[in-house]
Amino acid sequence: MSDFSRSRRPGFLCFFSPRFYKFHSCRLHPHAPMSALGDPQTLLLGTLLSCLTILIYDWICTLDQEITYVWSRPLSTGTVLFALNRYSPFIDISAAVSASLEHLSSEQCLTRYTIYSWFSIVGIFLSEVILMLRTWALWGRRRSLLIGLIILAICTLIPIIVITELEIKSLIDISPFGLAGCSWLGNAKSIIIFSYVLIMILESTIVILTALKAYRDLRYSRLPWLVQLYRDGMLFYVYLLMISLANVLVIALAPPLFSWLFSPQRVLHSVLCTRVLFHIRRTLFRESIVDLGFDDSHGPADAITFPQ
Repeated sequence: MSDFSRSRRPGFLCFFSPRFYKFHSCRLHPHAPMSALGDPQTLLLGTLLSCLTILIYDWICTLDQEITYVWSRPLSTGTVLFALNRYSPFIDISAAVSASLEHLSSEQCLTRYTIYSWFSIVGIFLSEVILMLRTWALWGRRRSLLIGLIILAICTLIPIIVITELEIKSLIDISPFGLAGCSWLGNAKSIIIFSYVLIMILESTIVILTALKAYRDLRYSRLPWLVQLYRDGMLFYVYLLMISLANVLVIALAPPLFSWLFSPQRVLHSVLCTRVLFHIRRTLFRESIVDLGFDDSHGPADAITFPQ
């Protein structure tokens, strides 16, 4: 007897259209093994637990830097932005893990997913705002660049809000009977892919602006701290760009049930943005450069004036 016929766990057989990225119909099959879909519940729960582990590990590894470069200084707007970026992922990722383990009704699952989605969108955009402020600071707080970045942020945020709302409204519960957790939410639309494309455009703009500034500054100075500042910053931006691209590819090439990279993107935005801020503060501290970033008089950006 084959493994397929021996399996007694209920599963879902879903007819999926690769062209339109939607479930045309789903029916419960009494002998379909969970492995037929790769057990999305296990995949999602494993991803969420991995994300939570990364958050905890990064927090332990960088707690000394946080105390030295953030909490030992006077509280300011920058401190608040840092705290929101640093600790908000612990809330929504923990809530998502809890939702994946509890026995919840379809309505409860959809409600929790809605809250989690909006919480994550706000967190990701907050990280992007911090990185845009840093980019603006690197360019000497130019007014023209600030206006351009504000327009870019608005043109990114408003469509993402609309797209997220449409995506949430398209969610349907396709969970097999008797299984715990909110891991079986199918979506009838793939419009969410455009949100990731918009984030990629925003991140690409930040990368290009940082690369142009690095080219200009490094022509005049090859100080080790300056090279490391730009090198590490560019690497962090590229990492974020890659996870955004991975999300686009997963949505485009895999069934909607397997669009599971949203949580890693949320976590990496928080972790890498925090690392960027730590690196800047550490560089300022070691090189005795005047920090115009996290004080109340200048705002939350990290402004550094380089030799021209």
